[in-house]
Amino acid sequence: MMHTPKRLLCAFSLVVALANLPALASDGKQQEAIVTFYSHGNRWTSGLPGSNHGIFYGKVFSGENALFSFFVPFALKNNQVISFHFPPGAYAFSASYGKHAPQKRISLTLNPGDRYFLRAQSESRGVVEIEFERGRLDQVSCETASEETKNAKPVAEKKVEKQFAASVVSTQIPIVCP
Repeated sequence: MMHTPKRLLCAFSLVVALANLPALASDGKQQEAIVTFYSHGNRWTSGLPGSNHGIFYGKVFSGENALFSFFVPFALKNNQVISFHFPPGAYAFSASYGKHAPQKRISLTLNPGDRYFLRAQSESRGVVEIEFERGRLDQVSCETASEETKNAKPVAEKKVEKQFAASVVSTQIPIVCP
């Protein structure tokens, strides 16, 4: 049986396409990174000047864009978690109590298929009468995130900015480490 050049080219193209098929999930998300954000802190030290482990109630940003808010009114605790799909590349994430992203950011280069875990906490400065509180993100291991989110609740859909709602990972809790 003779193969024409056109058939060989089609067959070769099919082989290349099939070789790349496992890299893509049915929804096309496997080549993206997953970033999990969660709030965790110590209520007893929240708001105390010099504290670095308070509970964070503000917004999380990617660059200048707000992703979502951890704010919960009248809550006794704020243990929440949310995960997003992001295309690979360089990102700068931050946490703020304001409407705009702060200058202090955590820079990450996201790799396809990898998972990243960022804990949001509050840090306080000043003295009791004049106290300044700001948000902070720390990159942590999967094991730390899994342990600290055992009793976490998902961030409510209405707390996610509309332009990022489609990027939210549907199954977030519990965090399972490889």
